[in-house]
Amino acid sequence: MPQAPTELRVRIGGEAGFGIKAAGQMLARSFVDAGLETFDLTEYPSLIRGGHNNYLLRVSTEPVYSHVEPVDVLICLNRETLDLHHQELVDGGAVIFDPADFPAEDVPARLRAVPVPLTDIARDSGGKIMRNTVALGALLGIVGFPLTYLGDSLHKQFAKKAPEIAENNVAAAQAGCDAAVASCPDFFVKLAPIEGAPRRILVDGNEAVGMGALAAGIGFYAAYPMTPASSILHFMAAHEREYGVVVKHTEDEIAAMNMVVGAAFGGTRAMTASAGGGFALMVEAFGMAGASETAVVVGVLTRPGPATGLPTWTEQSDLRYVIHAAQGEFPRVVLAPGDREDAFELTWKAFNLADQLQTPVVILGDSYLSDNRQSTPAYDLSKVTIDRGKLVTEGEVPAEAKGADGRYLRYKVTEDGVSVRALPGVKGANQLGNSYEHDEYGFGSAGEPAEVRIAQNEKRMRKMKLAEKLAPPPAYFGSPPDAADIGLLFFGTTKGPAREAARMLEREGVKVALMQVVTVFPFPAQEVAAFLGTVPKTLLVEGNFTGQLEGLVRQECLLPVENTLHRYDGRPFTPEQIVARVKEVL
Repeated sequence: MPQAPTELRVRIGGEAGFGIKAAGQMLARSFVDAGLETFDLTEYPSLIRGGHNNYLLRVSTEPVYSHVEPVDVLICLNRETLDLHHQELVDGGAVIFDPADFPAEDVPARLRAVPVPLTDIARDSGGKIMRNTVALGALLGIVGFPLTYLGDSLHKQFAKKAPEIAENNVAAAQAGCDAAVASCPDFFVKLAPIEGAPRRILVDGNEAVGMGALAAGIGFYAAYPMTPASSILHFMAAHEREYGVVVKHTEDEIAAMNMVVGAAFGGTRAMTASAGGGFALMVEAFGMAGASETAVVVGVLTRPGPATGLPTWTEQSDLRYVIHAAQGEFPRVVLAPGDREDAFELTWKAFNLADQLQTPVVILGDSYLSDNRQSTPAYDLSKVTIDRGKLVTEGEVPAEAKGADGRYLRYKVTEDGVSVRALPGVKGANQLGNSYEHDEYGFGSAGEPAEVRIAQNEKRMRKMKLAEKLAPPPAYFGSPPDAADIGLLFFGTTKGPAREAARMLEREGVKVALMQVVTVFPFPAQEVAAFLGTVPKTLLVEGNFTGQLEGLVRQECLLPVENTLHRYDGRPFTPEQIVARVKEVL
C-alpha cells in the first residue's frame, strides 16, 4: 500500500505591512528546496494601506493542485487574525501568537495555544520588523522541520544587504523555534525533507506567463500596471537586458495596445496584458489588430467587475467579454490556462498561433492564477517550438504573394485565410496597414465596393477553421469518461480545485472524469459534446453568475447542461465545495 501523504496547512494573518506574503513565500521556498510540494493563496483587500491580509500555504509530500479549507496552524500577528480564522482550524490545531497581543485563555479550548514572544525576540535580534521571521521559526519548530532551509532562504533574500541582516533573521528564527518547541513539543504534524526529490520551481501564474513569453522569443512588451497583471510588467522589466526585450511602461492601456500592434507589424513578437478594465481601453486597437491581421498576444487577467469591482480578488466572468470584444467580427483565439504549467506552455503557443493565423490571441487568466505560487516541475525548454507561419523576413516578396501587376498583395485572398506576410524592408514589400476595410493591397477602394468587403471578411473568418486545427485541444484527467460516475466540465483555474476534488472523491470510491476546455474560442464543440454524451452525469463548474461556459455549451453543442456550480464572491472554488456539490448530484 502506498504511504499516505503528510500534509500541513498554515495560515498567516495580520495587518498590511507586517510582511505576511513575503514571509509566507520565503517559507514556501524553504519547503520546495527540501523536496516538498506547495500551493499558496494570498488574500488582501484593495486598500492603499491597512486592512487584514492573510496568506495560506499548503505543503505536502505529494503534488497539490489547489488550496483546501482546513488549517492546521494559524500564525496570528495580531488579535484580529484569531477572531477571523480560528474556526478554520482542525481540532488540535495550533495557534502561534504573541502573548502581548492577547492571552492564551482567548484561544478556544479545542485548539493548541503556542505562545511565543514574537515582539521581544525580534527586538532582541535587531528589530520589531523581524516578528514574521520569528513566527516562521516557531512554525518549523513545532513541525520538527530543520531550520537550515529557512536559513538558506533568508540568506538569499538578503544577499544584497549587509551580512548581519541575514544573520540576525536566522537568529530570530532560531529563537522563535526554541520558544515554540518548549511550548508545543508534540504537535500532530511532523515534516521532513525528501532526499533526492525531483527539482521543482516555485512560480506564480504571471511569472509563468513571462517565462513562456521569453521562451517564445518575445521582442517587445508594453503595459500599464493594473492588478492582477502588473507583475508581468515587473517580471519583463527585470529580464529585458538579459533576453533582449524592449519593455515599455506606457502612459495608459490605449498606448500599450497601439504600440504592441506597431511592434508586431514591424516583425517582432509583441505582447501586452491587463485586467478587464484595462482591456476595455485596448479594445479599439485590439480590433485594429484584427482588421490589419497583425499577430499580437494579449493577456486578460480577470478580477470581479463591473467597473473597478474587487481589484484584488478573482472571478471567471470575462469569458464572453474577450470572445466578443471590439466592434464587428474578426477571428481571435482565446486560451485559458488552468495552472502554472499551462500558463507557460499556452503563452509560447499563443505566439505561434498569432503568427500562424496573423490575428490576435488572448491568454485569459484571473487573480487566482496570477497572484498565487505553486511548486511545479522545471519547464522543459526542449519542448518549445517557434513557428512564425507565412512570414518572409528577408530577400524578396515571393511570386505567389504578388498580383498580376507584380505588386505585393499583403491581404491576398487565400483558401485558409492567411496571406504571405512580408516585413517592411523585404524587397517589394510595399504595404499599407490600417484600421479600414481594404482590398488585397491594403488600400480602401473608391465607393467601398461590396465584393471587396465580402472577400476580405470571408478571408479573415476562414482563419477560424484553421484555428480549430491548430489550437490546443481539451485536457482530460481522472477516470475515463465511459467508466466514470460523473464528469466535471470547467475552464481556467477551476482546474486545480476540480482535480483536488476528484482525488478526494476517488478515495471515497467515486469515479470522476474531468474535462478542461483549454481553448475556449474557437469552442471545441465536438469534443465537449462527446464528453457530455459519454459520462452518466455532468457537473459544470465556473466562477461567474451567468454561466458563461454553460452558455457556450448550449450554443455550440445544442445540448443541455444538467448540473452547475457557480461562485462569484471574489473567492476561488475550494475542492470541498465541489465535492459537496458532486455528492448532491449523485
